Amino acid sequence: MSVRLFLSGVRTQFWLIRRQPDELLTLCTIPFTVVMMLSIVMHAARPDLVANAFLAPTLIGLWGFATGLATTVLVGERWTSTLELGMAAPGAVHSVYLGRISAVMVLGVVPLGETWLLGRLLFGVTPAVHHPWVFWAAMAASVFAMIGTSLLLAASMLLSRNSNNYLNFLSFPIYLLSGVMVPVQYLPEFLQPLSHVIFLSWSAELMRDAMAVGPVAGTGWRLLAITGLGVAALVGGRVLLAATLRRARELGVVTYA
Repeated sequence: MSVRLFLSGVRTQFWLIRRQPDELLTLCTIPFTVVMMLSIVMHAARPDLVANAFLAPTLIGLWGFATGLATTVLVGERWTSTLELGMAAPGAVHSVYLGRISAVMVLGVVPLGETWLLGRLLFGVTPAVHHPWVFWAAMAASVFAMIGTSLLLAASMLLSRNSNNYLNFLSFPIYLLSGVMVPVQYLPEFLQPLSHVIFLSWSAELMRDAMAVGPVAGTGWRLLAITGLGVAALVGGRVLLAATLRRARELGVVTYA
């Protein structure tokens, strides 16, 4: 991967976001999620679930950035007929697109601060993080895994005319199976194995444990699971994107008919 092209992609995406701030509308949905979840927990007198109510909007926001903006980087290029320009460039476009997706996912950390701020202002509560280094390591691993997942989804969406329909479908099933609000162990038994292949399930459990008082068990291999799933998605996305662009060149068809 060319670092220069990667950084060029990062700069390009930040420039585009400044020109089109409406692409950050995902941040406007976070307050409603925070209010809903914290209202349920506070009125049910369940202070033990406050950490869950804080983490859920954070991870939902991260996934929202992936499906709402990062994944559509390539789809948008195709619809605006600028994908051909990237394919004709002398350098490899994969690094540029990965840089653009990475820039989006760095912004995906913003919902974390937004959730904490709203919890303090609206409900007067903020959960304690008793193991901060574990929490931030899990967050960093989650952002990395989301970058790989976004690239895989973006490359997959290039193969479909109705990409938005698939992206919308991937929202609530992922929220349920990943256990971002309701821990995986409370799901029906036949669904629990599916959660293990979704990195957010590992992220949610590890970050919840990092906010608890007791010691965190298995930190290393749980971080490895998150990172490993991210690497698998990143490699899969890279291979699929290369195959998709190669097929487009062979057929001479890039835009939709």
